[in-house]
Amino acid sequence: MEGREIVRVEDLWVSYEESLFGFLGKTKHVVVKGVSFSVNRNESFGLIGASGSGKTTILKALLGLVKPFRGEIYIEGEKLYYDGKIKVDVLRKIGFVPQDPFSSVDPRMKIMDIIGEPLIIKGLSKRVVQQAVENVLELVRLDKQIANKYPHQLSGGMLQRVAIARALITKPRLMLLDEPTSHLDVVTQSEILALLKDLKEMFGYSYIMVSHDLNVVSYISNRIGVLLNGYLIEEGPTKNIVEKPLHPYTKILVESSKFKSVAEPMYSTIGCPINPICPWARDICKKHMPPPTALNGSIVRCWYYLDYTQR
Repeated sequence: MEGREIVRVEDLWVSYEESLFGFLGKTKHVVVKGVSFSVNRNESFGLIGASGSGKTTILKALLGLVKPFRGEIYIEGEKLYYDGKIKVDVLRKIGFVPQDPFSSVDPRMKIMDIIGEPLIIKGLSKRVVQQAVENVLELVRLDKQIANKYPHQLSGGMLQRVAIARALITKPRLMLLDEPTSHLDVVTQSEILALLKDLKEMFGYSYIMVSHDLNVVSYISNRIGVLLNGYLIEEGPTKNIVEKPLHPYTKILVESSKFKSVAEPMYSTIGCPINPICPWARDICKKHMPPPTALNGSIVRCWYYLDYTQR
C-alpha cells in the first residue's frame, strides 16, 4: 500500500463555538472526535451518518473551511495545515462537488465562466479556458453548446454535471463529494452516480463521498466509514459494512437503509453514544469510548469486540 496513499487523516478533532443565550459567553461544541482514516489512489471512501454526525465537517476540514484543534491531514504525504495555516498548494490538489448545485453557482454567470473560473483566476488565455471547458463538458456528457447558457436554463441533473465539470477542470488528485445526489430525483441520481463511477474507473480519481444514504454510498465506495456523534465507530470494505456489520449502530443503519431512512438513536454524551439502547451495553460503555479494534478486515470501536479479540 505504501506510495498509493492519496489522503490520510490522523486523530482529527474539530469544534465550533456556540453562544450561550447571548450573554453567558461561548462554549465549545466538539463535532469531530479523534477520526482517523486513509484513502488510496483510485479508491472511493464513503462516510455515512445521520445529521450532526460530523461527516460534512470532515469535508470542511479537508477544504480548509474549518480548522481542526487537534490532528493532522496529509494529501500525498504533505500536511494540509502547517503552523496552523492552510497550505494553498496542497489545497489545489482537491476538487469539490457540493450538495446543492443551484446554491453553489452565481446565477448571473454563464456556464462557460462557472466551469472555467478556476483557470481564469490562474490567468490562462480565453482560448485555453474555452478548450478546457469543452473537454470537461464532454467528460460529464453535456453538449458544449450549454456553455453559453445560464444556470436557470438547466435542469438539476445538468447543473450537477456542471458542478462536477468545474471540480474536474483543475485536474485534482482527490475529489470530495458532499451528498451530490440528495437534491435530485431517483433517475437522475442513478445517472450521476454512474457518471462518477465511470470517471473514477477511466481516470483513476480518488473520492471521499459523504451521505446519509447507505445505498448511495455503497454503490460508489470501495470502503465505508460509519460516523456516530462525531466518532468513526466502524470502517471497512463496503461488502463487510453492508453484509456483515459489526457495531450495533452500523446494524441499525443497514436495516434502516432498506426503508430509505437513517435511524436516530438516543445519544449519550458520555461513553459510547448509543449505550442507552445497545443490547450489549455494560458499565464501561456508559463511561468510556473504546479504542479501535481490527477484526476480519474492518475496524470497529466497541467494547464487545475489544474483549472478544483478547479472549
